[in-house]
Amino acid sequence: MMYGVFGWGWMWISIVLLLLVLAALVVVIVRLFTLGPSSRSSTASAPSSSARQIAEERLARGEISPEEFRHIAGALERPS
Repeated sequence: MMYGVFGWGWMWISIVLLLLVLAALVVVIVRLFTLGPSSRSSTASAPSSSARQIAEERLARGEISPEEFRHIAGALERPS
């Protein structure tokens, strides 16, 4: 007995595809809930540094001269 143009083979292929899609959906949902909020956003976990700390780090790395550091530090201490 023939079951239409598509036959039983197409039914099994569609069932397998449906199961694969459902499995992928479960994997995505599980990964979203198992990752902590800090791993979802890299900017949220970045430490907040003050402008003076950044200038001190740049001075320590040799990116700016001591004269430039004093200029930056003086500018930061002045009221806006």
